[in-house]
Amino acid sequence: MRWTVGLETYSDPSRAGVAKYLRIESDILAAIKDGSLKPGDKLPGQSEMCSRYGVSAITVRKAFADLIGDGYLVGIKGSGTYVAKRQMIRGLTSISFSEELREQGYEIGMLVDAISSGSNPVAARHLGLDEAAEFTRVARVRIANDEPVAFHVSYVPSSLLTAEQAQGLQEIGSFYDMLARYNIFPQLVNENYSVRTIDDLHVCSALGVGEDYPSFFVRRTTFDQDNVAVEYGETYFNKDWYSVTVNIRA
Repeated sequence: MRWTVGLETYSDPSRAGVAKYLRIESDILAAIKDGSLKPGDKLPGQSEMCSRYGVSAITVRKAFADLIGDGYLVGIKGSGTYVAKRQMIRGLTSISFSEELREQGYEIGMLVDAISSGSNPVAARHLGLDEAAEFTRVARVRIANDEPVAFHVSYVPSSLLTAEQAQGLQEIGSFYDMLARYNIFPQLVNENYSVRTIDDLHVCSALGVGEDYPSFFVRRTTFDQDNVAVEYGETYFNKDWYSVTVNIRA
């Protein structure tokens, strides 16, 4: 680890009136921002931090607890405190998840997992169709900065998109660009968020996590410009990579 701090930090007169725990937090955040501390780096232990800063253990614990609560650090019992992975922040401002991530500076990729056709009672219920209705099922893994972060499964009525047409997804690179090619233009989505453990071993393998790993589980129903439901989707998001921010105005 290249990050170093010490008592000399406090020689700056401009910091004289700043609470000690805030000084520690400021130094850690600055090191994360400039890349001196990277995701997965282990911070010095409590005793070393006390010695470096000339503060009590309570002060160090306060600084670490604040940064853990804000998502910058993660504490592992019996191991130590580490820099957390940078989370993707979903602002719920765009239908396209990829578009939001690109705006945050992520390099986005996708791997098509499977494309098939058949009935699905859950999808039929959400789209208001007969249970025997046939769907094209498109499963894919979302990649961000070379890490698998989400497993998406979309169901589109086969009358709108056939499995054969969906085979072009990997080349096109975007599910919604592919829909547009076949005159399907999503305009509105309804999403339901919950926490669910992943019990499907195939999904666990695709995301590189263990069985019963807790995840953000999202159900999505997508509507076109005529307010017709055109897609039902289910997504498992890796909880270590994903967070949601919602702005509420009084």
